[in-house]
Amino acid sequence: MKRYILVVGLERFLRNLATGYLAVVVPLYLKDLTGSALAAGLAVTAAGFISLGTSILYAALGDVIGHARGLAVSEAAFASALVAIAASRNPWAIGIALGIGGIGMLGPGSTRGSFVPLIMALVRRHTSNAVERTRDLGLVNLLSTAGGIAGSLLVALVTLREASILFVLLVSAAALLVLLSLGRGEEVRRVNPFTAVGRRGSAVLAYSLSQLVAGIGIGLSNSLLSLWMNAYLGMGPAVIGVVYAVGNAAFSLSSLFAHIFVRWFGLVKASAASRFASGALLASLPFIPHPAAFAAAYALYNAMVGIGGTARSSYISGAAAEGGEATTPAVASISMRIAATPSAAAAGYLIEVGPALLMPIAGAFVIAAGYIFLRYLKEEE
Repeated sequence: MKRYILVVGLERFLRNLATGYLAVVVPLYLKDLTGSALAAGLAVTAAGFISLGTSILYAALGDVIGHARGLAVSEAAFASALVAIAASRNPWAIGIALGIGGIGMLGPGSTRGSFVPLIMALVRRHTSNAVERTRDLGLVNLLSTAGGIAGSLLVALVTLREASILFVLLVSAAALLVLLSLGRGEEVRRVNPFTAVGRRGSAVLAYSLSQLVAGIGIGLSNSLLSLWMNAYLGMGPAVIGVVYAVGNAAFSLSSLFAHIFVRWFGLVKASAASRFASGALLASLPFIPHPAAFAAAYALYNAMVGIGGTARSSYISGAAAEGGEATTPAVASISMRIAATPSAAAAGYLIEVGPALLMPIAGAFVIAAGYIFLRYLKEEE
């Protein structure tokens, strides 16, 4: 395994111990503080809008000062946010802290390293073609998601306040690790990242359209997933943590094989097919109430997401022009974040008035996004 993958993978593992824990605990904590699933969704929505700006800021900063250095800055911000989350009982303060820390959604997808623009840029720098790039992103996902799995399992063992001190230390160590290991040789570049994005306007536009539609489905299904599982299926935090761990394991393992599907079918077809399959599986979840069967279906859903998500990250990373290697994926993800962010509030509303409808509606949007991706994007030359 390449040295840079080990460094980035360990950095993501340490961060995602915290993120995996928060993804389970914070939606439930916000509901306890506010007394309402809708209010909890609004707090997560606030986090999403703030993180939309901070993620682009960190990406553009990385394109100028160096991608490893930009990643270290974002981790330092996350460590600071963890302090605020542990210290506050104000739901809006928690939402603001999450946003500054770069967390816009609190679902299992928040622990998946290949979706981070600065990491896409680092992988692109160390690879030469689409298959190799997809393979390395899969390896990063394996290490990254392992942290999310461990974090979700910690829910059964420690409280938020008890875990916070450990998480602050680990995330700070992650920032220092990536800075010293990969950031020392980087140089400041005189580039305008947003001009570089403009040079790939047509690809960014088509990709963004697909992500916009997918974002509605992802926001509905992921933002308050632990709350939906608790309210509709009656699962407690410990069981939810185990289900998350199973799903993340399926995601990370399938990511390792994404490069094979890319070699066989190309980036576009592999991405679209995964959307079709994952959307159908998502729609089926309300009809599988038994925890073991639900975990199996959820694992299969995540396996499809692992293949397609890794392929899509590889696609937009390869499409970026020089000088906008991180900003291009960040800007291309704006549409998804814009759509997913208010969907958290809509998810909270549906959990209260019609929880059985939530996942089928989300699945329909994911399937539609797959069609748009297949129809309007071209394979990498």
